[in-house]
Amino acid sequence: MTEKSTSDETGPAPSAMPRAANAVLTVDLEDWFHVCGDPTYSDPSTWDSRVKRVHVGSEKALELLAERGARATFFCLGWIARKSPSLVRRIASLGHEIACHGDLHRRVFEMSLAGFREDLRRAKATLEDIAGAPVLAFRAPEWSMRTPENPALAVLVEEGFEIDSSLMAVPPIGPITNPRAAVVLKTSAGPILEAPPLVGPFFSRPAMLGGGWTSRLSRRARIEAAMRSALAQAESPILYLHPWELDDEHPPMRLSPVARWVHFAGRGRVLPRLRHFLASFEFRPLAETHRETLDAKIRRPGAGLRIVEAPAAPDSPERSEAAA
Repeated sequence: MTEKSTSDETGPAPSAMPRAANAVLTVDLEDWFHVCGDPTYSDPSTWDSRVKRVHVGSEKALELLAERGARATFFCLGWIARKSPSLVRRIASLGHEIACHGDLHRRVFEMSLAGFREDLRRAKATLEDIAGAPVLAFRAPEWSMRTPENPALAVLVEEGFEIDSSLMAVPPIGPITNPRAAVVLKTSAGPILEAPPLVGPFFSRPAMLGGGWTSRLSRRARIEAAMRSALAQAESPILYLHPWELDDEHPPMRLSPVARWVHFAGRGRVLPRLRHFLASFEFRPLAETHRETLDAKIRRPGAGLRIVEAPAAPDSPERSEAAA
């Protein structure tokens, strides 16, 4: 299932990078079978019987990061951390940021607010116990936070999170009005920094250029131009990948034709592109990148960065319409 690198992975070295900001690499630390909404793979009761491959791609990423002295943010599943605590400890010991990807890879809109809070608490406690450091950032599985109006954002604040990286201005994943750059969202529980991954044009439509299948099928030059455009505006472009995208021996999967395309198309480009981007840009973890904003607007709220109002979280634990 490994694809060969295409010709857009070669070319002259890029020009000097603008120094206004650094880029951010994020890794969603999940295994190949963590597929939302697919009955064959989404049931946690089946996971123990499946071959575990998360270490393979994770070690490749860690090796490339070490070669360049770069550090990243790893959004870890609580389930992965309990099954592979040594991997999470190793990632943290190398200076990378440990962040939260939920506990059982459940989409936000599949849970009540109470269920979301329970899933969040279990994952956060697991990760902080293993990594020995506060977990401040969250990314919802399958970008399922959807909009700034989602009351689950207030739950994140209540549970001690300072950063969310779950919103996409890419229909139908999220409305076109979603933020494309870091912005402070105001919730009833307090402010939270929204830091969305890189979005740019793909066949004249907004698409995820920071990672995923549209990124893999886009020309490297298009992604690099979007990164440099963000840096020129003093914004930090956020990339993302999964360990299974770096695994040459990814197990076969029973997926629909569309799901197979989304999962596998262009996967052979990920490793050479990662190597190129790490050589071309400076990368720092998410919380470190936004430290000044966190200190000024989240930990000590005040005026400055654009603030977007978000509604209060309802008291009822029933699923909110905004999250559905």
